Amino acid sequence: MRRNVLCWLSFCSLCVGIVFVYAWKIVPTLILMSWRTDFAQDYVGARALLDKTGELELYPMGAEVRQFGLDWSYDHRSTHPPTCFLFVLPFALLDHQSALVLWAACMFACIVLTARVLGLKWWQSAAFGVLSLVWPPTIWSLYQVTPIWMLGLALAYRFRHHPPVSGAFIGVASLPKFLAAPALLYYLRRRRWLAIVGFCALWASALALLSILRPDAIAVYLTTGSSVALDQTLRQDNGALVVVAWRMGGWVGLVVVAAFVLWAFWSGLRREDPVGWACLVWLGIALLPIAWVYSVLPLLPWLVKVFKVAKLRTRVLIGLAFLAPYAAAVPGQRSWSVTLAIVLSGLALLTTPRLDSEWDACSV
Repeated sequence: MRRNVLCWLSFCSLCVGIVFVYAWKIVPTLILMSWRTDFAQDYVGARALLDKTGELELYPMGAEVRQFGLDWSYDHRSTHPPTCFLFVLPFALLDHQSALVLWAACMFACIVLTARVLGLKWWQSAAFGVLSLVWPPTIWSLYQVTPIWMLGLALAYRFRHHPPVSGAFIGVASLPKFLAAPALLYYLRRRRWLAIVGFCALWASALALLSILRPDAIAVYLTTGSSVALDQTLRQDNGALVVVAWRMGGWVGLVVVAAFVLWAFWSGLRREDPVGWACLVWLGIALLPIAWVYSVLPLLPWLVKVFKVAKLRTRVLIGLAFLAPYAAAVPGQRSWSVTLAIVLSGLALLTTPRLDSEWDACSV
């Protein structure tokens, strides 16, 4: 009896804490600053692709954003590749406010579709999407591109028995974020080369479309993207695992992270259960040079799946991984909590014993 009371008190305290974080930090920030997100830079980048007469500015964050009536105080440029802007092309035909609302709706649809792809019924998928909004990485991802990454890899897993299709979906996931590509290791290990064909065909099509829209897009990215990425990587609020390890532990920290990454790499290659795939998803997030609170979203469905069937130790690690982002309720704040979420989720996956093939239904 006493144990049940303590469990309910803990649950109620957790709910009160989540409501407080959302009411105090997340909701006010979303209302006042929802346009100051990655979508703003992608929107302007997509408009630049469609503007065949003006000077190409693929990485605007200052005056180019203010021309749409947005009071942006930062003048650094975007780190997104121009392939990311391809997803925003249909939205670039609308005014920014309408495009932002429609984009958020589409990203929510990606979250719901991810749950559906991985085996839930439609009503369960919708409930999953709504409930996931109480997790900071999810609600911030409505204005980012991480739901595309998550859905692309979920579809790739579902079609894993059809390597060309799966490889193409990995390609879709990697267009906005290159580091979705480590999932290809699943096929390299098994010598299923048609997955590489599907991946390359998707990328060739995207680059061809990009070249038709703006032939100089790739050149601009190659000449300016590296310096911009380095500047953003060195920011003190960057929660990327490798960056924080170097900042806190120097070469020792890098060695520890390298061992951690190699452990995930080896587990992803040798495991035949779904956790092996989840390890490759985690590998891409762990190698991100720049990470914010929404960067861990692609891990959400895999952590939920493992939590349902794992033992207590793994469940505790996953629970802590879910709690950590609440300390970084707003991107750029308490970046250490993003790093902690990456570490805890990695440990949870890597220490999970071999699971039964109960997810085999999530394939076609």
